[in-house]
Parts: sequence; C-alpha cells; structure tokens
Amino acid sequence: MYNSTGVLLLTLLTLVSCNKTNDSAVVLARVGNSVLTRDDVMNRAHEYRPANVESQITQWINAELLYLAGVRAGFNKDVTIVDRVKDYRKKIIGQTYLDMVLQSQVRVSTEEIKNYYSAQKEMFKRNRSEALINRFIVDSKKDANKIRLTLEKRGGNKKRNELFEKYNVNAINVEEDQLLPAINKAVFGGSKRNYVGPIKTGVRFTVIEVIKRFPKGTYRGLDDVYDNIYIVIQKRKAAIQSVAIIDSLKQEYLFELNIEDF
Repeated sequence: MYNSTGVLLLTLLTLVSCNKTNDSAVVLARVGNSVLTRDDVMNRAHEYRPANVESQITQWINAELLYLAGVRAGFNKDVTIVDRVKDYRKKIIGQTYLDMVLQSQVRVSTEEIKNYYSAQKEMFKRNRSEALINRFIVDSKKDANKIRLTLEKRGGNKKRNELFEKYNVNAINVEEDQLLPAINKAVFGGSKRNYVGPIKTGVRFTVIEVIKRFPKGTYRGLDDVYDNIYIVIQKRKAAIQSVAIIDSLKQEYLFELNIEDF
C-alpha cells in the first residue's frame, strides 16, 4: 500500500496544472482528458534540449496513465492519501512563503565571501592533482580523429565552436584517478600532453583536451569556490533567520503547545 500511495501522491500533486488548455495551444501529448502543451514543457525547462523534452513527455504520459489507473481503483478517495496531499500542500505553501521572506532578508556580501575564503583556505587545498578538461565520447575512431584535429587548431574557428555545440561539451574539473586508467595516465602522467586520444573506452572512443592542470597541494582560487562559499554562508544565515521568522509568527498567530500531556 505504501509504494502505491507514494506514486499516486506525486501524481496528484504534480499534474493538476496540466489538465487545461486552449484552442491555440500546441498539444504534444494527450491522456484521457488531460493534455500536455508545448508551453507546459517550455515553461518547465531552463533551456531547450530535445532529449530533455522527450524525457518530460514520457514522464508526463506515464504519470497520467498511473493517475487514471489509481482513480479507477478508488485511491483518489483513500483517506490516507487525501490527508497526505493536504499535509504536503501546507508544507509547499509554507515553504514557498519562507523562501520568499528569506530571499528578501538574507544577503551575502563579497567581503563576507572573501573573509570566509581567507579564514578557511585550507579547506580549498587540493588533496589530489586536478585538471580542467573538455571530453568528447563518440562511436567511431574516424570521428574521434576528426575531433582531435579540430581541437588542435585551437583559436576561435567556426568548426571548433560547432564541435562543442554538436556534442554538447562543457569544460569539467576532474581529479586524478577519477578517470579510466588509460585516460588518467595520459592526463596526469609525465607527458603532460594537452590532447589525449582517441582512446578506446568500451565500444566507444574518447578524446580529451586538457585546458589546465592543477598539482596536488595547490589551492583552488576564490573564483572557483565563490559560489560554494556563497551557498554555505547563505544557508547559515537562512537557518538563523528562519528561527526568527517562526518566532515572529508564533507571536502573530494563536499558538498553543501541550506536549507535557502527550
């Protein structure tokens, strides 16, 4: 019963907004009386990627089918599920309010971030060698060779830009021993080559462009850890401010606690 109610609870909560549309909306999928429009998908996606859109549509269809089956089985009238939906609705509304207030009250200055970095600098010392790389994984060695040739030309040539867009490649930071042995040796070994591969990895081929290497014992720069420090400080401040907000609400609304009678 627990697993079934869990699935149905998520379905009830996430799909209510998808039940209405208008004549001009482009319908991507339909299950019973519910429709998923292009606007629904685009509003949910931070950026357009065909694979993500296909995944969203599939998830929506599966969830709607399960929802209809659950309603047919009478789970929409199950008191336990109805109560859980009510409780979850309260939590969502309350958390949304808290987030809104915190967003307006909690501030993190650049000076605070710099001070944290200086005081906690040892936290940002590299325990392993690291490298900033671009990694391409393709099906054929021929394509891999073409990729390497294009990368070696460097500069801002059009083919290079198209290459990154085609394979959706962004620079990533990797630690020593995090990669497959053959690639790890080429990236962190003594040769210090900037281009690695093609290397056969399973049934595919990998090409690596090493942008920069960072030896063990060096420190990550402030720019590299700025966002992480911001989040740490913001969370600390938010936790303190949340307590103050709750205390204020206890004064504003009727509040009674009789835990000793439990």
